[in-house]
Amino acid sequence: MTSFDADANDAQLWSHVRAGDGESFGLLFDRHRDRVFRYSLRLVRSHVDAEDVTAMVFLEAWRRQSRVRLVNGSIIAWLLATATNVARNRLRSAVRYQRMLNKIPRPEPAPDHSNSVLDGLAVEPAHRTVQEAFRRLNRRDQEILSLCVLEELSAPDVGELLGIAPGAVRARLMRAKRRLIHTLDVESLKEPLGETR
Repeated sequence: MTSFDADANDAQLWSHVRAGDGESFGLLFDRHRDRVFRYSLRLVRSHVDAEDVTAMVFLEAWRRQSRVRLVNGSIIAWLLATATNVARNRLRSAVRYQRMLNKIPRPEPAPDHSNSVLDGLAVEPAHRTVQEAFRRLNRRDQEILSLCVLEELSAPDVGELLGIAPGAVRARLMRAKRRLIHTLDVESLKEPLGETR
């Protein structure tokens, strides 16, 4: 691998990956892992699960190299879409597992409040309020807000990713913002949400 590869764009690095270059894959991992982790954390709400989802996303990228699609020369849209699918499958598995456990008679465990206590100490009250409001939204609203607002992907990129027109992306985003603002019931949070490109 040549020294210019560290500064190469995703498309250039991905062509090296497709040729079997593991170092280029490592550069892509280093470049995008934090963003994929933050996105995954919003979907699964647990650091451990988000780490697992992130690892599975990059494993899928390595395993399915020929199926990875770059959007505008970047791999991030594919990584985020894959994170959505992995998280959704993980949540479905958790629901099935829970249903199976519910069929087995067992004593009720005492709830563990340590995570909520740590979250309460680490997160400012306003931030916590927004997180709770976000979690009350349906999955579709969470997905569109995460991609357009939090990940700052453009409407055309999100449209290509989700298979819908950019105008439909903007309409879904506007409805999701209204529902979030309604859930928050705080007028002062309207402006920070901004508009998508």
